[in-house]
Amino acid sequence: MPKTMPDAHDLLAAERFLAAEARIAASFERTEEAVAPLLRGMRATGRTTYLTDPERGAIWGHAFLRPPYAPSVEAEWFLAWGLRFPDGGSGWDASAPRLPNRPHAIVAVGASGVSPARPLGGTPPPGWSVVGGEAAFLAAARPLQDFPAEPEAMASALAAWTLARIEEVKAALPGLAAA
Repeated sequence: MPKTMPDAHDLLAAERFLAAEARIAASFERTEEAVAPLLRGMRATGRTTYLTDPERGAIWGHAFLRPPYAPSVEAEWFLAWGLRFPDGGSGWDASAPRLPNRPHAIVAVGASGVSPARPLGGTPPPGWSVVGGEAAFLAAARPLQDFPAEPEAMASALAAWTLARIEEVKAALPGLAAA
């Protein structure tokens, strides 16, 4: 039976997370500032924020997409970016090619309200994984150890990497939606 109530280890982890939360938020704000001009023409709503997603072991921001970047109108399509901790979540094990099995930066495209079996058409951009059995259908990832260790440099590198992945998928989404 899955654990539904926190134990002492969970509470200690929460204490450490809260101590780091302001720094994590600042890093996400830097990424959002970098991607905001590109997202203006893609998103259906305004400002984005970040959230924790324990089910997928992720902390990520997202923006809902509008046509032609939303592959179908029967679902809410999103573009998400952030950090994923594979040991802390489930799913995405069937991605092809496989996502890193250590903490990584991630950019994903997906939908809520549509069957996970609904594939996108066309060919995803090089370096992107096709994800089955989840709300996300495409994901690009890079291990965190590949980024600079110094906090300011890491935040800048994460923002630049995320912007580049969003540029890639922005160019490919209309074709993937049409296929």
